[in-house]
Amino acid sequence: MSFSSEWLALRAPFDTRARDAGLARRFATALPPSPLIVDLGAGTGANALTLAPLLPQARFRLVDNDPALLAIARARLPCETVQADLTGDLAALLDGADAVSASALMDLVSASWFDALAAQAAKRRLPLLFTLNVDGRHAFTPADSGDAAVFAAFARDQGRDKGFGPALGADALRYMRERLSSLGARVSLAPSDWHVSDDGRALLSAFLDGMAEAATRAAPADAAAIAGWLKRRQAQAPSLTVGHQDLLALW
Repeated sequence: MSFSSEWLALRAPFDTRARDAGLARRFATALPPSPLIVDLGAGTGANALTLAPLLPQARFRLVDNDPALLAIARARLPCETVQADLTGDLAALLDGADAVSASALMDLVSASWFDALAAQAAKRRLPLLFTLNVDGRHAFTPADSGDAAVFAAFARDQGRDKGFGPALGADALRYMRERLSSLGARVSLAPSDWHVSDDGRALLSAFLDGMAEAATRAAPADAAAIAGWLKRRQAQAPSLTVGHQDLLALW
């Protein structure tokens, strides 16, 4: 699954503001000199750009299935890029890695896919930093009578297959924490919520469109009600909080 460069550009400043700096510093201090960090689902290289100032000697291998996004990443920072389907050979993608990172990915993957990644990380004792994992919380101000129904349908859509099998969706954090802990990792979480208001009207509009589309896909019988909700919300331009958490796993 891939996202457009336009959507990634819209969310980038909010992602940067939301990421937990403390977990990123702990991740950096756990790594050897000149580490190779493999970033999965790298898009335009946001994780590497965030980590590079903390790890000036680090090497980055950015993995994504979209060559256009990887071309943007190469123009933004020195890195190795690998165009690959993440459902392929994970062991090969992690060859020589000292750590693994990912951003806004783990709600899209399946439990079985994550199990395979966790097994590789445990075997190799690879520090993991997974940022901006959705946790199912959404809040608009002001509230609307249609919010609950739309949120429920949106949550159901989050569990559909995104190419990895049934997606973990908002259950990803719980699943990752339990799975990694069972393998011996020390897992830490920290909030990384989006807070979108007057400075993010373009992002808000795109998010509302996407939420309505996903909700309609999950509840087609409610399409008219969802369309009405979307029209009201676009006119109101509410402020928005989207719950995320960053996850750090060390061995």
